[in-house]
Amino acid sequence: MPELYLRLLNRILTPVLLLLAFYLLFRGHNLPGGGFIAGLMAAAAFQLQILSRGHVRVRRTIGPYLNSSIGLGLAVAICAGIVGLMEGTFFKGVWLSLDLPLLGYLKLGTPVIFDLGVFLVVVSVATSYLLGLSRASDTSARLREGSASPVRSDIHTTDRPELNVDPTRRADS
Repeated sequence: MPELYLRLLNRILTPVLLLLAFYLLFRGHNLPGGGFIAGLMAAAAFQLQILSRGHVRVRRTIGPYLNSSIGLGLAVAICAGIVGLMEGTFFKGVWLSLDLPLLGYLKLGTPVIFDLGVFLVVVSVATSYLLGLSRASDTSARLREGSASPVRSDIHTTDRPELNVDPTRRADS
């Protein structure tokens, strides 16, 4: 059961981290930032969710979407390059200017679309990795407590006890 302070910190910091991630994503084509660092920032928000809620709940919530968003991110990034190819060269920046009533002048282009694809790939891969680490950590904690025993398929046993050898055990021990 996660501690109370961690759950409170999660409620405060997760929205802040996600807002910062989107800010870095959308300003990255003109200034430092972009899809990679924004994806890492969003993955940090998901890591905070894993720590405060538990990996099982987070895996149930966003786990089914991680693999498909990796593929979607790759497709979006490739499409951004192909749009530039239609204008002359691969990855040529193509810009679209919009004058929106409430937001003002908005300039969107293929670098922003490419950053969005990179963002999707990075946040999905990093979150998958963090979920895998939390599962391994949970399994090793249960093994230390003695509640489960690992199944070892590399130990070969025979009817003669003197021939039963553990290949991971050193000869001098």
